[in-house]
Amino acid sequence: MNKRRLIFFLKTVVLAAILGGVGRVIFNAWSDAAQKAGNAHVRLSLSSIDWRYGAIAVAGFCGVMLISGSVWRWLAWRMGDRSPTGRLLAAYTFSQMGKYIPGKIVLLLMRIERAGRFGMSAGVCTLSTLLENALYMISGGIVGMLAIDPVLKLLSPRIQPFVWPLAILVVIGLAIVCQPAIFYRGVGVLLKRMQRPPVAPEHRLGAGTLVLGVAGFVPCWICGGLALWATTCSLQPIPIGGALWFAGAFSLSAIIGMASPLPGGAGVREAVLGSAVLLQLMPLVGHDQAVLDASLVAVLQRVFQVLAELVLGASGAALTARRSPTACRVLEEQPTPG
Repeated sequence: MNKRRLIFFLKTVVLAAILGGVGRVIFNAWSDAAQKAGNAHVRLSLSSIDWRYGAIAVAGFCGVMLISGSVWRWLAWRMGDRSPTGRLLAAYTFSQMGKYIPGKIVLLLMRIERAGRFGMSAGVCTLSTLLENALYMISGGIVGMLAIDPVLKLLSPRIQPFVWPLAILVVIGLAIVCQPAIFYRGVGVLLKRMQRPPVAPEHRLGAGTLVLGVAGFVPCWICGGLALWATTCSLQPIPIGGALWFAGAFSLSAIIGMASPLPGGAGVREAVLGSAVLLQLMPLVGHDQAVLDASLVAVLQRVFQVLAELVLGASGAALTARRSPTACRVLEEQPTPG
């Protein structure tokens, strides 16, 4: 067995172990509540899933990916890239499957390789991806404030007064890090370690572009909140107006999941989303029923997300399978960040 196959095998084993551990924790929590609620209740929950809402959830996740990809492509366009937008979006959706390897570097390498087939330089692809992730977190932190008030109910009264100031400080800190001067200084250090030239001043994006990028991600969180609402409705219908804060819960789950070393934020995102659904359902169906439904929603949410990623990823793979005959010419004509 060569080195590459060995590494892939080890990563696969780690991923399987992580998912198995997460599944076991969810199963134990579900079983504990099931003993209180009764086995008949468990069968009712499993047999009463309305899969029509599942289709809405999958569509919501597709919206998340396509909107994120559009912001990424727009950032690259602002850097001077003029490669075909449709093919680049396909390269983006294809590369998203790399996050389950695990390791963000795999996602980046897949994106560089596929986008490069249609003229995007590796430098522009790297910089736009770094900037995309930074603005993604700022936007998510802002939208995540929608979930603070519901979450306060779970916290100790002595902690509650500090939550809002802390949340505001975190968002301010993220915004400071993404100031052009600070951001490109950090990028310069990273590029130096990668033995690549620094970003030329004329190719740096201004503060106005960064603010628009943050705003551009807001529809992502709305689509994610819609997906969570639809997944919840597949078990227990709730008014969409009463679940507007689900967009904030979804954004928090994505941000906290990004900070997790687990592939795709596995386990971490499920815990955050399950807690949000639990808070939403407890007044309607009681604690035990809410625990059962929230656990199942957390699992279904991941299933619907993976389905959306597989559909768009496979489509992206097919659309980017062949290199554009004009890619080399486009690559030579467009400016590079170095």
